[in-house]
Amino acid sequence: MRSNTIRLFILIASLLIASIIVVQVYWLNKTYTFEKNEFNTSVIKSIRGVYEDLPLLNDSSRKLQSLIEKTDANDYLFRSDSIPPKDSLALSIHNELESFDIFTDCRLAAYDHTTNRYVYNSYLPSAGSSKTTDTSTALPLIQKDYSYIYLFFPHRNEYIISQMTSWIVSSALLLLVLLGFAASLYYFFKQKFLVEIQKDFINNVTHEFSTPLSVIELSVDGLGKPADQINNEKKQKYINAIRYQADYLKNHISNLVTTVVTDEYKFELNTGPAVPNELLRRAVTQLEPLLIKKSGVIEWHLEEEEATIPGDEENLYLAIFNIINNAIKYSAQPKIIISTIKNSHKYTISIKDNGAGIETSELKKIFRKFYRVQNGNVHNAKGLGLGLYFTKKVIDYHHGKIEVQSVYGIGTEFKIELPLKK
Repeated sequence: MRSNTIRLFILIASLLIASIIVVQVYWLNKTYTFEKNEFNTSVIKSIRGVYEDLPLLNDSSRKLQSLIEKTDANDYLFRSDSIPPKDSLALSIHNELESFDIFTDCRLAAYDHTTNRYVYNSYLPSAGSSKTTDTSTALPLIQKDYSYIYLFFPHRNEYIISQMTSWIVSSALLLLVLLGFAASLYYFFKQKFLVEIQKDFINNVTHEFSTPLSVIELSVDGLGKPADQINNEKKQKYINAIRYQADYLKNHISNLVTTVVTDEYKFELNTGPAVPNELLRRAVTQLEPLLIKKSGVIEWHLEEEEATIPGDEENLYLAIFNIINNAIKYSAQPKIIISTIKNSHKYTISIKDNGAGIETSELKKIFRKFYRVQNGNVHNAKGLGLGLYFTKKVIDYHHGKIEVQSVYGIGTEFKIELPLKK
């Protein structure tokens, strides 16, 4: 399965899971709203039953809507022209609530407008509620110009949610299943991705190391010819080829080993005085055979002080080598501008090439481990995808900063900023 197909599949699966969760949340909210409305309707029906049970009104022809008022989501008050006995009212309300399947505790109070106070109040536990004692605060006094009965349901929300138990349990189970599916999907594709990386890495290592070894083998064969068949120029050419390919292999092996080690152990730097100008010249010297082969040129703009900075000379050299090597490797006819600038607090190294450039979408990925910029699915140049990853590690451990600017088809500039003090 190609990487683009995998990404598309993961995207579709993620959208599907997200859609199911959104729909489930939507229906839970709808169910909660429905249960609230059902609770409200049942309470109003219960109050109507209380009016039928007890002589609370002098005029029974008045409409129920004008008699009941809600001041809050959890309380109701309804008119009463006369205050009934406490026990009779409590029994009637308790029976009516249970007859309409409201099994939650309730507080009631009778307000007399002539004395502007509650005549009495009572707590009504419910068989369907776990609350058996009154732990709520005192009922607020709501002043009216008429007498009323006040009902307060302190655990209304808990009761409504308890009515949704089956919905909540099924939604939680569905969520767990979806999360399990997502975790399995993630694990599967992670393993597949790691297998593809391993396969690609092995192929790259095989190709990367076989070519230099073949060149070394041919050069050794050339040096092994009789003295009358090889002149000094050819001899030096073979020696240079062997030296370059050996250094090339050594640097790649060093990058590979160091990269693996830095993932397992703390990256320890052997800090000492390092001269960036010397490291740059040394890297270019090592890469000169490749530069000559491509008819490339180096344009130097180095600071004149030959300043030193605190750093690990060998690791900094490898980091710089990686960037210059890429600049040569990804340019048809390299023209590389190398600049160094020193100011009061930092040292800046700029390496600018006229190579293939990097697309904007790729820029954030180039420092990832084993990542290689692609043109379609074809790698234009060999490599292990470790050079820039290692380079970023080295610069980070020096408390520096590396930035890259690139125009696709025009060229790329890497800028390294290193502190002048530890």
